[in-house]
Amino acid sequence: MPTFALANETLKFYYDDSGVPSTPSYTTYVVVHGLSYHGELAGVFQRLLPVVNQHSHRMVTVNRREYPNSTPYTQSELDIFARGSDEERLQLLLNEGKYLNLLLDGLIQLLALPPNIVIVGWSLGSIFTLSMLKTILWEPPAHCLGMKLPPLYLPLLDDNIPFDVRPLRFMQWVALHFQHGDLSLRHDITQIDQGRNNLQRINTFDSTPAEELAKITDIRPATRCDNYLLLPSFSDAERRILHKALFDPATRLSWGDMDVWHLVGDRGPHSVHFSTWYFEDLLQLAGTPKPAIRLAVNPGASHFHVWEDPEDAMKELELLTFTLST
Repeated sequence: MPTFALANETLKFYYDDSGVPSTPSYTTYVVVHGLSYHGELAGVFQRLLPVVNQHSHRMVTVNRREYPNSTPYTQSELDIFARGSDEERLQLLLNEGKYLNLLLDGLIQLLALPPNIVIVGWSLGSIFTLSMLKTILWEPPAHCLGMKLPPLYLPLLDDNIPFDVRPLRFMQWVALHFQHGDLSLRHDITQIDQGRNNLQRINTFDSTPAEELAKITDIRPATRCDNYLLLPSFSDAERRILHKALFDPATRLSWGDMDVWHLVGDRGPHSVHFSTWYFEDLLQLAGTPKPAIRLAVNPGASHFHVWEDPEDAMKELELLTFTLST
């Protein structure tokens, strides 16, 4: 299993690499996964890697800490997830961003990656990639961006479901094709499908054998660390990370020509659409000549478009990448 150990750190990260494409000049996508659905053996992105090569690009998928073959969190770090102060949680997220940047630097040297690199934070992975340049936030849930949300159904927070069963229920729920109303009516919760009745909706993995699904998922990190990132108690730290990365003038000046895209499918869960509305509000409030983040919607796409239609998913990434490069 390919892993990279950080210099002067007792940490290693698992990664998977699609390999060098046929053309000498290409774009490399470095992808950080979300909650439960990971990147071991490319994981939930495994159908995308061959398509990446066909399009003469390269993709490196990274497993976050606590996921297979990457260094787990220490007990003191897990304690911060569970009951840390706002400052401790902020520092924890900043540290994870630092580690990912060190990993990126190491992989650039190890794999001899050319300069055109795009970071992709998919789903919950978005909060960890906000500290990196040329970033695409792909299906980011508003729960991990510091947004104050109205009461919304989320299996991970459902007290009627036994605690240890919630990650499984969440995995089933997040893979639904949600049937929202008019999403242009910002903050109108009546237009939002909360997915309470799963029998009425298509699920991405309905026809996927259980053995195959088991290879791309790991529910253990949910209750140990990831679930806490979706709770209001973590929102202060997440909000500060987001504002520092996108709306702080000093950060924008020091990072130079930084570009960030936000991409969601209109069949994705409610939280990704609340993140769209959240960014629209923040951009309107900021009123800067160049927007801190650009917003895009992929019609008909679910949260797992990368699994269902990897060719179209690749075209969407290319479209945003072209804009990032110009």
